[in-house]
Amino acid sequence: MRKLRDFSLVHFSVDHPLRVVAVTLLVTAIALSAFPKVRTDTNPKNMLSADSEVRVSNDAVEKTFGLYEDMIVVGITHKDTVLNRSTLEKIKRISDGILLIPGVAARDVAGFSTIDNVTVDKGTLQVGPLMPEAPGDPLALEALRKQLFENPMFVERIISPDSKTAAIYIPLEKGANGKSIADKIRELVKTEGGPENYHVAGDPVARDTFGAEMFKLMAIFAPMAGLLMFAARYLMFGDLFLSAALMLDAMIATVWSMGLLIALGYPIHVMSSMAPVFLMAIATDSIHIFNEFYFRYREEKDKKTAIIKTMEAVGRPVRYIALATAAGSSVLLFMHIVPVKIFGGLVAFGTVLLRILSFSFIPAMFTFVGEKSIEKASRSEDAQSSHISRFLARLARLGAHKPRAVVFTGLALFAGAVAGTARITVNNNKDHLAEVS
Repeated sequence: MRKLRDFSLVHFSVDHPLRVVAVTLLVTAIALSAFPKVRTDTNPKNMLSADSEVRVSNDAVEKTFGLYEDMIVVGITHKDTVLNRSTLEKIKRISDGILLIPGVAARDVAGFSTIDNVTVDKGTLQVGPLMPEAPGDPLALEALRKQLFENPMFVERIISPDSKTAAIYIPLEKGANGKSIADKIRELVKTEGGPENYHVAGDPVARDTFGAEMFKLMAIFAPMAGLLMFAARYLMFGDLFLSAALMLDAMIATVWSMGLLIALGYPIHVMSSMAPVFLMAIATDSIHIFNEFYFRYREEKDKKTAIIKTMEAVGRPVRYIALATAAGSSVLLFMHIVPVKIFGGLVAFGTVLLRILSFSFIPAMFTFVGEKSIEKASRSEDAQSSHISRFLARLARLGAHKPRAVVFTGLALFAGAVAGTARITVNNNKDHLAEVS
């Protein structure tokens, strides 16, 4: 028990850097092995827990009336009328193609060629497709027009009152990807051509398109954010290895956090995809360790001693910053919105990992840094020779010599921020986030 109490993670990391790096890489490899199992979720319904009162009530209504969760609508417009042989043949071909798309609830697709028409002939009730084939002559075309406009169930549903627009309603099976199906429908209508205009719309199209684009953007901008931070650190320290070491703790914490989330079976929501950027920003706290290390090295001229004294000096504030950040993120765990809870837990867990790596991986990496690199970086931290240090010193003197001017400037900026905040408007309509044609 006494040995455990006397154990120091920093001392162990400095004495056994290869072991620490090897264990870190091994855990990273294990975390990466979970990534092929990743699932994404853009369904707003899943923002609430499965036992939420609103969601349970909604599911009961859908089950009672046999409703589908998602529906796509294809609109076909013609400047004169859609009730012409050429356009009706296209509607028939498009409808037949839609029925073959995986994920479409083919039995309930509603359009000219699929919807049932109920008629009475000599006292007999007859049920059959409204348009099993496109009309081949004017008489058949006029008969179709009569059937459409004499049935109020069809007008303003599958045909507009002016006969210039027709619609096909496409319900989706549970779990189907609206964007994928919409893309296949667009491919179908592209092959038709002609004077008609086609429009593919519906909530799943907007939702899944937004989700796909958001994940794509995060896949682009998260590495860009990391590259920007790497460039900034290289400019500060002037050493490639040191800059890479600074970035590695953020990347490792991100991989461990996301890997655990995926391994536990949680899907990646749009909010979860933003966690890596947050963790990279939080990881910048490790710069304080690097700064202190250079000063300590100039005093001690011994790498191991400088590392240990550095961690003794900054260990407590670094721990407190991590605890405060993790506690703030953990508050989101008490929210009712599932993606927000997962995001809060992910950032809190990642923050704790960052601090563990700060006391293990970073000291271990310090031992691999060459003496010349440390000397070069430490000279850049000299307040007399560093341009940035001299600028910050002048800025500090300005605050000390003209406190009132600084305070009043800050208050003016704050007042402007408050005025801007008062103009905020909330738009929770996701349809404007994705262009749907």
